[in-house]
Amino acid sequence: MFRRCSQTEGGFFEKACRELGLTTGQYDVLFVLANEGRADQDRVGQLLGLDRSTSGVLATNLERKGLISREVKTSDRRKRTLELTEDGKEIFTAAEPMANAAKERILAPLSTDERDQLFSLMSRIVTFAVDSDPEG
Repeated sequence: MFRRCSQTEGGFFEKACRELGLTTGQYDVLFVLANEGRADQDRVGQLLGLDRSTSGVLATNLERKGLISREVKTSDRRKRTLELTEDGKEIFTAAEPMANAAKERILAPLSTDERDQLFSLMSRIVTFAVDSDPEG
């Protein structure tokens, strides 16, 4: 059911953002960078629960679109830092209301108390999963 809810919300978002050419995964990266500023690519992946390969593909696609810049870290040449470009900031600003509308649409059947409870329970599940992951 978690996966189905996520797929449904993602579908709502992607329909709304079709004209922007933005996927939910790409939006998620832009969201992290908009809130974190410049960030290590591994950190972005960690915050989103993505493996290195997936975060790398998302970063490559966003860089090709001119929405982020990627630079090799001077302290560790194997790592990259990501940052929103001006175009990336504009696309994020345009997509943010669409993302909020998709979230509201999926949560429409729930009262405010039910929404709070849902997010609290999901947060507990994610925290437990992350804390109990032996690969960490």
